[in-house]
Amino acid sequence: MLKPFKPSRFRLAGAVLPFLLCGFAASSTLSPRLAHAQSLSVAVIDEDKLADGYKAYKVAVDAIDKRAQSLDSQIQAREYLPEEEGKTFDSLIVKFSPTPQEATKLDGVIKSGMAKRAAWIGLIGKANRTAEETAQMKGLQDQAARNAPALRNTSDALLAAIRQQQDETDKKFTERADSVVGQVATEKKFSMVARKKALVWSLPSIDITAEVLKRLNAS
Repeated sequence: MLKPFKPSRFRLAGAVLPFLLCGFAASSTLSPRLAHAQSLSVAVIDEDKLADGYKAYKVAVDAIDKRAQSLDSQIQAREYLPEEEGKTFDSLIVKFSPTPQEATKLDGVIKSGMAKRAAWIGLIGKANRTAEETAQMKGLQDQAARNAPALRNTSDALLAAIRQQQDETDKKFTERADSVVGQVATEKKFSMVARKKALVWSLPSIDITAEVLKRLNAS
């Protein structure tokens, strides 16, 4: 079965390698390493906060996750469908934006498949089956065996489509975030930007996450 796809939060593609701030002594004199870091004007970005607070990005990945979970439940209908309904299912389930007519047709096929699945579950739970029920059960079992390759292919195609959509979404919003990070860093005259989680310590004043989020969510 298609497993729910959990989108991963994006990571800034253009961020430079972190410049570790360490060796700071509690005195009025800066250590040579800290003085060097300050001369480079290092800014800090919190990627976790950026991903969580970037509203348009969260809406996009939540929509992908919702679609993945919906597909995971719908794909179960494919297992017991007869050949013609199975072909209809395969052609429509992969469409990201089906027409109203296509959506209605797909819903009908899914209901048909789910009804057959429910019938199978009901039959295997019976201790004593009639000859008619035994024949029905065998028919469903044989249909599931015939459908196995198509079910696997459709599941793989759907998972690949979801992953591609996630990659394209990550790329789109990462490029936008990188651009805004660059704008803020340039305006504030920082010469490089480091990932906050890679630093041992940094001044709160050099964290530009809030300003970047403000601009991203305003655009």
